[in-house]
Amino acid sequence: VTKIGENAFYKDSKLKNIQIKSAKLKSVGKNAIKGIAKKATVKVPKKQYKKYKKLFKKSTGFKKPMKIKK
Repeated sequence: VTKIGENAFYKDSKLKNIQIKSAKLKSVGKNAIKGIAKKATVKVPKKQYKKYKKLFKKSTGFKKPMKIKK
């Protein structure tokens, strides 16, 4: 996976966990995770943590109660 498109998981309120195994993710589209569970967790590879943390921002739908884990 190199890209998560716009509105990919939009309003999937039952989605609580997203696991990204790819080390090649380059972009996360606008509103990609907007409307998923409020306390959702995005699990990413350890080596890509800092880079991926920057990709999930407010415009993608990422909010404070959500977490990004290694």
